[in-house]
Amino acid sequence: MGQNQDKGKKYLTASIYYVIGNVIGQGVVLLSSGIFTRMMSQEAYGLVNTYAAWVLVLNTFIGLNLFITVRNAYIDYFEKYEEFVSSVLLLSLLAFVVLTAGIIGGIKLFHIKTDLFVVLLAAVQAISLHTINYEMAVQSMKNQYKQRTLLLIFPNCIHTFLSIGLIMICTSNPYYAKILGNMLGLLLFAVAIIICTFSRQKPRYIKEYWKYALIISLPAILNTLSDLVLIQSDRIMLTELVGADETAVYSLVYNIGSIIFALYTAINGAWGAWFYKSLAQKEEQKIKNVQTVYLYGLSLLTIGILTVSPEIIKILSPSSYWQGIDYVNLIVISSFLMFIYAFFTTYLMYLKKTGMIAINTVIAAMFNVGLNYLLIPDYKAVGAAVATMVSYIILFLLHYRAAKKQTTDCFCIAKMFGSIGIVTGYGIVFYFIRNQFVIRSVIVVILASIVLAMAYRYWQRRGEKK
Repeated sequence: MGQNQDKGKKYLTASIYYVIGNVIGQGVVLLSSGIFTRMMSQEAYGLVNTYAAWVLVLNTFIGLNLFITVRNAYIDYFEKYEEFVSSVLLLSLLAFVVLTAGIIGGIKLFHIKTDLFVVLLAAVQAISLHTINYEMAVQSMKNQYKQRTLLLIFPNCIHTFLSIGLIMICTSNPYYAKILGNMLGLLLFAVAIIICTFSRQKPRYIKEYWKYALIISLPAILNTLSDLVLIQSDRIMLTELVGADETAVYSLVYNIGSIIFALYTAINGAWGAWFYKSLAQKEEQKIKNVQTVYLYGLSLLTIGILTVSPEIIKILSPSSYWQGIDYVNLIVISSFLMFIYAFFTTYLMYLKKTGMIAINTVIAAMFNVGLNYLLIPDYKAVGAAVATMVSYIILFLLHYRAAKKQTTDCFCIAKMFGSIGIVTGYGIVFYFIRNQFVIRSVIVVILASIVLAMAYRYWQRRGEKK
């Protein structure tokens, strides 16, 4: 019993570290939006966000999505984990070289009109991001929360500061300066990770590890690409169908929703590792208890973030961006749905059913693209936001059905639907009070009081148990 309590404390501590790290790291990126929206034209800022969308698409397959395999490998190859990590990282780097050469060769062969320098920057940034994600997944399984927290903070800080510095130097082309700063900041950490990993264990080809990793990662590429279509296609299509100015506003608003997903990502760093190990030990009730805490906590945070979102948008941008306040509730609800269905996808990943996840995500992505084509020409960014929310509702239901076929023993289904209902209901209310500062301020005070009361009761119960 004492050993389980010690483990629980470690993962609680890790969760706190990850939340703090993500708040700082993403906070720097979010606050820097206020700088970049003023240092760059609206069109240039929109193009930067379109470039970022393409980087994430490249990141999916340029390293063969291999970073997702290290969680399963920690369970299946515990005794040889360092050997596995080194060997599979080598495979991802080889895939980067081959695929980048293929992309550039294809552009040359088919005479595609594009900027090869930007393509190369995007490819290098993509493998750098993949390498950082790979190392963070490893650290998560080892519960090296201090090191992982540093990786949540410093890459974002460095690439942001580099971008600001380069824009100040290269005032004639802030677009190039921004994307170059992003790439260099991430590359610096990726190189350090590669050197450290290969110094711990010499990299070499091991057929068993490569086969194991590819069986898990390759089906998941389709899933991740489809997921990115859901996340990024709206920005790409807004740029093509309406213009980069509209994309700039939409991207800034999307950053508000990204706060919620960043908090989930932070928590998931500890949750995912704990969830895998608890499932292996058949501790379903304990999983449901922790899941309940996450559901209540993220529901309150989501409502709180949505409540203050108009002020965040106004602080981060000039008035030409403030039209985004009218649809920020749709983006926030979509982000909350991502957090909820991630419980199901984590479980399906544990079962190595990446193909099932991929099929569901492809279906939702097809709906998203179709809805974007229908709605964006007439409703612009609002249409994109509606398409995103509807697609995430579909994806949540598909993943719920897939997980339900396996088991419902480790899910708080009623509480999940209840949380979605509460957040969605408040999202509707918010639309009518979005310009009522006083009413929203009262709501913030009430929410803060609830959180403090819950925290007090929690620590009081801990004191009574001691």
